[in-house]
Amino acid sequence: MAPLLTRSLGPSGQGDFATSQSIIVVAASILGLGASDSLAVYGNYWLRRFRLGVWVAVILGAFAMAFCAALAFAQAGFLHSELLWVLGTGAVIFAAAVLQRGMALNRNMILAISIEKWVTALSRLMLTAGLFISGHLTLKNAVVTLILPQVLGLLYLSFAAVSVRRAGSFEPARTMRRATIRPLKTLNWAVIGGLGGVLLVNLDPIVLRPLIGAEQLGYYAIALLVAELFTVAAKPFRDAAMAGSNGLRKPAEFVTVVKWCSLVMTAGVLLCIGTLWFIIPWVFGQEFQGAVVPAAILALGGWAKGLGFLVNGILVKTGHARIRAFATLTAVCFSVVGMVLLSPWGAVGAAVAGTVAYAVMLVPGLAFLRSTRTSRKGRA
Repeated sequence: MAPLLTRSLGPSGQGDFATSQSIIVVAASILGLGASDSLAVYGNYWLRRFRLGVWVAVILGAFAMAFCAALAFAQAGFLHSELLWVLGTGAVIFAAAVLQRGMALNRNMILAISIEKWVTALSRLMLTAGLFISGHLTLKNAVVTLILPQVLGLLYLSFAAVSVRRAGSFEPARTMRRATIRPLKTLNWAVIGGLGGVLLVNLDPIVLRPLIGAEQLGYYAIALLVAELFTVAAKPFRDAAMAGSNGLRKPAEFVTVVKWCSLVMTAGVLLCIGTLWFIIPWVFGQEFQGAVVPAAILALGGWAKGLGFLVNGILVKTGHARIRAFATLTAVCFSVVGMVLLSPWGAVGAAVAGTVAYAVMLVPGLAFLRSTRTSRKGRA
């Protein structure tokens, strides 16, 4: 969908769209991510009144954060005031979808969750293409293409949950909490680390919009798409590392998977450096020639981002989610500080800051895996 958006919105419009999308995702995730995982773990014995309280808190929090952020940007002249209610509503829908997925996980509705994601993605593609062909793909309508498909996905998952019985609790709530307190601590660190990952990817446009302007942010948004391709390429390796309780368990056993993933990431960097100079103008339009250099820089960051996606998954599986949380949150700090300091360089400076942040995210996990491997050899 990105080429359709860039050809309709141009660099400045793409920058404003990236900012709007980030406001929705961040506002929905701040409270929603932790609550969703908690519902997945405890949803089978929580009191109905308590579950309702979680929903209300997350939804109101998401709306308030998105609306206030949009209002601040509108007052500063960075976004149109007509987007205030649209972004607030979008944050509510996204937050509700996150919570519904948590409850669906509690009922083991894995297939339904997969279908919901396909429903959302395909409907968004059709809606975006229809608006593009008809010439109505404006900034406001582009934001709507984020929200309406998510409504469809949420409705599908809600109706699917009606036919699935909720598992009964065979133990008192106090007993269940005591029995699961240790894995819950790991879960909490995993949620914090996951939130750090969400902020690392989605906080950039919110920080950069007032610093480098809409046009430069539009170039940086294309560079982020390039970096995201490395995460997609790393996903099969992460799935292989995470699959099955009887598979790889010790940190040192994952070294081979990490090595093969790093080779794929390296090949991707070489491919990007050799082809981005003509692919970006061809796919996104000649107006985005200014995105070539930032995208080439973030291809290096994508190497660290993809490998970090794998390594962080390994840390969670081996019970070291605390290291992942430290890595992602530290990277967020480096990203924000770096983007402020390098903002005079526009999209290029943002790409450098992003690349450094992704490297910072990767280092703690790699150092831990290397130390465990070394200690194992020493014992042998």
